[in-house]
Amino acid sequence: MGDDNTILVLRDYCIRMKGATCERCLQACPHAAISYATDERPVIDPDTCSHCGICLGICDAFTSTRVTMIDLHARMRRIALRGEEIIITCGVYVDEAVASGAVVGEEELAHNVVVVPCIATLSPEFWTVLLAEGLTVSVACDLELCEVCTRAPGLGEPLFSHAIAEAERWCETAVGFSEYLPQKENIVRGLANTESLDRRSVFTNFATDVTDITSGRRRLRNSETLQKFYEQKERARARAQLQLNDVGQLNNFAPMGRVKQTMWPKRQLLLEALAKKPEIADRITVALSQTDLELCSNNLACTRACPTSARYPDPQTGLLTYDARYCIACGLCVDACPTDAVSIVEDSAAILTSDELSSTTTTTP
Repeated sequence: MGDDNTILVLRDYCIRMKGATCERCLQACPHAAISYATDERPVIDPDTCSHCGICLGICDAFTSTRVTMIDLHARMRRIALRGEEIIITCGVYVDEAVASGAVVGEEELAHNVVVVPCIATLSPEFWTVLLAEGLTVSVACDLELCEVCTRAPGLGEPLFSHAIAEAERWCETAVGFSEYLPQKENIVRGLANTESLDRRSVFTNFATDVTDITSGRRRLRNSETLQKFYEQKERARARAQLQLNDVGQLNNFAPMGRVKQTMWPKRQLLLEALAKKPEIADRITVALSQTDLELCSNNLACTRACPTSARYPDPQTGLLTYDARYCIACGLCVDACPTDAVSIVEDSAAILTSDELSSTTTTTP
């Protein structure tokens, strides 16, 4: 996620384009590079945007042309599958390290170093899934650089500190801190550093490395394709466990005769974290919509307004059905309800793993 990436807006995830009054991206942009078009679509001024990526950490409607948050998570899992620590740093810190001679260049950084434009690109949900999965992850940065950073002045450090602190509180696990950026290993560099090794040890290690290379064992250990294969299998297993509806269901009571539920990426990351470490649910608070059944007339206007289909008609009875996992508390259902039966409330994230609240039954969460 370097400087040459472009930030795009995904219409399907922008609730403002669906009628909400959300302005989080505009408020979070450190350079006021975001405005709204006549159709309420967020527009990024390329001359003002610093490509800090803070909008990606704030809202799922923003993504990079180089990598998505799901892709980034997958890469980190592959690093962990190799048994390595994940080092997360920012482009400004890497540039400073190169300028000072601490590292040769970004292309020479070790494969376990993940460079993002600003660490605030990563949301609390992102850090939470890393910690819940038991991955060893550290941040490499200089907070003094954050104070003078022109990419996200005065905003990057408070945002990523908050995101990490929330994830640490939820998971009761700490993110580490690294004072250096590891570089790629190579045999010649290893031979040059012989201060702590005797001559026999040096050549024994060299012979082992050569044998590994010629036999293919090193290639097998470091194979990105192999690691990606294992990561894809694990992700498929996780999504099957979550039983998310990505295809859509025929429903005679729904407009166009079909219900297509849309899972927001941040919610997907949170659900994966809860699946890995269920005990953290009671420490996490989420905002959700709530229906007062005494006021509800089953008008189903809320289902037509819901951008994720968290609310939809039961395909058998036509009664209002609610799946809390898909609810993003956008408030569109509140405005749509003709009987004022819907409101937004805060609840424990345990509600997202409840069998009752993930079933097709009309209920009040």
